[in-house]
Amino acid sequence: MMFGLASRLLTGAVLAFAAAAFVPSALAQSAGKVTIAMPSDVPSLDPTVDTSPIGLNVRLNVYDQLTEISADGVVMPRLATSWEASADALTWTFTLRENAKFHDGKPVTTDDVLWTYNKIMADTKSPVRTYLSKIKSMEKLSDHKLRIVLVEPFAPFDRQVSLVSIVPKEAYERLGATQFNQTPIGSGPYKVVRWVKDDRIELEAFADYWDGPAKVKTAIFRPIPAEASRVATLLSGEIDVVPMLPPALADRLNNSSAGTKAQKVDSHKVVYLGYDVTNGILGNLDFRKAIDSSIDREAIAGKLLRGFGRPTAQVVAPVSFGYDATIAPTKFDPEVAKKLLQSSGYKGEKVTIQYPSANFNSTDEVVQAVAGYLKAVGINVELQGMEYTAFFPLWAGKKLNSMHAFTYGPTTLDADLPLTSLYETGRSRGYWSDSKVDELIRAQRAEPNADKRKALITQIFKIGKDNVVYSPLYTETHVWGIRDRVRITPRPDGLVRLRDIAVSGS
Repeated sequence: MMFGLASRLLTGAVLAFAAAAFVPSALAQSAGKVTIAMPSDVPSLDPTVDTSPIGLNVRLNVYDQLTEISADGVVMPRLATSWEASADALTWTFTLRENAKFHDGKPVTTDDVLWTYNKIMADTKSPVRTYLSKIKSMEKLSDHKLRIVLVEPFAPFDRQVSLVSIVPKEAYERLGATQFNQTPIGSGPYKVVRWVKDDRIELEAFADYWDGPAKVKTAIFRPIPAEASRVATLLSGEIDVVPMLPPALADRLNNSSAGTKAQKVDSHKVVYLGYDVTNGILGNLDFRKAIDSSIDREAIAGKLLRGFGRPTAQVVAPVSFGYDATIAPTKFDPEVAKKLLQSSGYKGEKVTIQYPSANFNSTDEVVQAVAGYLKAVGINVELQGMEYTAFFPLWAGKKLNSMHAFTYGPTTLDADLPLTSLYETGRSRGYWSDSKVDELIRAQRAEPNADKRKALITQIFKIGKDNVVYSPLYTETHVWGIRDRVRITPRPDGLVRLRDIAVSGS
């Protein structure tokens, strides 16, 4: 029944054994420095209260999680060397590695995992709580083994725990939440040296990391909101890696004499429009259909983004499990849109599109193009851009009260996360709910057979499309700007795992 799951567990156990057998030589000691640009600063360095995608780059380097997801979507060991699931996917047993240490030198034990999880689950204001909402009980079996029992079967639970970072019980209680956020302590490959808000986060390789010290000694994350500024600092040599750049700049970087290159990767992100269906005319299905039909996805992806995007009808990209290529994007038809607008009873009231600046490629240009299409069929549109750090809490707290443009890419590379975050009643950050969809979401979680599970997910996406719950626009193709001195293979999830970077020179 759990053959697919068992195969992943066996793979994880074999890889964990190989990792444990690896002993880094003196020649592999850390050296060099790398500076990475981000579109904004992180909301917090405390992983028990932050789920922001921008902050994930820091969390995955400073903290460890029980598991991690490889670039090709395989669940890998991290703090857990192995894990087992019961046949009904209700009971999960994790074995922790015995040589993991926190940055203050104290060992990582089951007590730290249990304390972290309990803290998050008890904090009703923490968005991280969503990731652990299926836990019924937890039990310490030994200092390096724990058992987790879920309230319902959940086949991708090993993926879910890759999103929850472990913090040290003793240090967190001693420092308190405010001080811990300023001087965090994790067990990841890098430790925080200092955080200068809106300027930089400076990290240093952790010499006692269980997998050996990373190749790069010093890493700096710098928030640079303006795309033009990120490019200028890359060309000047001030920045080494820019994970997301406008597609139009790819040729410029490759043809530059400044020692830069552009690397492309099909990402896991989907740019979409969301609707507050409880707000007046947005609750009308014909009105949402009119918006959906008025947008020329082919022109946005093919012309505006120069082919660095692909029109889509789903909130997951082809690299994520659950994507169904048979679901076609909505056809661009302004005449149909005008007829739907008329039947909706729309009387010209203003509709606002809220969005986070610099969150996806050519953000302002894309949102302006969408607004242009809506205006062309007779919709009164106003744009409201804001910094990501201002937008994300509104999105997470369901306080966006009109339309919004955003992007979603599940770090788990699995559709369950967006289904939970965007569709499921009581758990989603969306404004629409349906009991049939909720039933299908629960069914796909409990289904161990991959083909059957995918078929259930397809049903959900088709219902969502029929009801225009969201208007998915396109999947992003990311352009990474990289200096020649840096060796890194861009990941579909857009994350910068510093362990994967090597540099020449200082």
